[in-house]
Amino acid sequence: MIRIVWNAFLLGVIALAAAWLSNNPGSVRLEWIGYSVQTSVAVIISVVIIVYAVFYAFLAKPLLLATQKIAYWLGADKRAQKIAKSKIDKEVDRYTLLGKGLTALAAGDIPAAEKLSAQIRKGFADDETKIVVFEAQLAEAKNNTVEAMRLYDELAENPETHLLGMRGKVRLYRLTGNLAQATEVCAELLTMKNPPQWVLSEAFELQIHEQQWAQAIATLEKALKHGLFDKLTAKRLKASVLLEQAAVTTEETEKEKLIREAYETDKTFVRAAVQTAELDIAKGDLKKARRLLQKLWKISPSWAVYEVYLTLTEKETPIEAVKDVEELVAENPEAKINDLIFADCSLRARLWGQAKTSVTKYLEAHPDSKRALMMAQEIAAYNQDEQAAEEYRERAEKAPVELPYFCEVCHTPFEKDHTTCPACHTLGAIHLSEV
Repeated sequence: MIRIVWNAFLLGVIALAAAWLSNNPGSVRLEWIGYSVQTSVAVIISVVIIVYAVFYAFLAKPLLLATQKIAYWLGADKRAQKIAKSKIDKEVDRYTLLGKGLTALAAGDIPAAEKLSAQIRKGFADDETKIVVFEAQLAEAKNNTVEAMRLYDELAENPETHLLGMRGKVRLYRLTGNLAQATEVCAELLTMKNPPQWVLSEAFELQIHEQQWAQAIATLEKALKHGLFDKLTAKRLKASVLLEQAAVTTEETEKEKLIREAYETDKTFVRAAVQTAELDIAKGDLKKARRLLQKLWKISPSWAVYEVYLTLTEKETPIEAVKDVEELVAENPEAKINDLIFADCSLRARLWGQAKTSVTKYLEAHPDSKRALMMAQEIAAYNQDEQAAEEYRERAEKAPVELPYFCEVCHTPFEKDHTTCPACHTLGAIHLSEV
């Protein structure tokens, strides 16, 4: 209806214009380069209308298409950037989602990880590997060992995720106490031309636990070649392995050979030096043992060194033993343990006044030393100071036990030495305690 009215309106306008032009024809005269043309206004308008109609019918559409194509070509880069940005944003979003899921697992937030699981599956529908990686760690976090092992096996079969899968298997075997199987997996990985550092450290620790001494030393040498340890650390670790091997060796000749080899490997290793001195004492070579212990006191004074040194004074009188210990202390007069050593040897010689002075001085710096508190209790009891003796006894009961070894990383004390800390799994971190 509107179109009919509009067309009628246009016809009316055209009719009025035509009537007006017929009543007012006017004239137009054009002169150009010697030519002269004279006509009416109506003719001019008719020519313009005809030219426009021809242009619209034959040239307008081609020009429009050409303009559109030019605009399309000019805008190709922008469209490509827009498409690329869209793809990048999509990738960022899904990897951010995966990162959130893995972060939740690392934080132990299993419910949050499970909520993200479905979204991760959807986001990585075209990349099954990422889904398996997440699902394996989720199963491990949920203590679903069977499912986790199945998924890690699947990852291990894929060349792109082989190491990830094998590392997951080693971790699961260790968590479940199957150290022999974990050792086998590491042995397989050691056949690689350039095994990762974690393989070398894991294999070394497991081989020691399984008492595969030759394999452990071979792994240590490979780790040194790959720059996992410096030469000094490698020597210390090798000496420690030899001592652990000696500790479980029943044949005395072989045991002695291993201990002396450990000392020759690293002469600054206190544990090896102490055990070597014990061997010299057992063989009656007291002068050699004395020189070794005095040399050792210079670099690492400790209660263990003092106890071995005392065996050199067994045939001496108590006073001679005190003088002998004074020679040892003179090798390192600034050692913190000197006061405790003086207190102990003075007690053995029943030099109560000297013992009291030394132990009191030591307790000022180490008020929680169980060994010093027990000495102070004995001295107070001898002096018939029952109140002080009872006070020292109570403090000694509360004081922590002074074990001979400790980890310098996690500070956990141990009854015996280890090449690898059982608590934090740091290699070569176990040392003799000073007291």
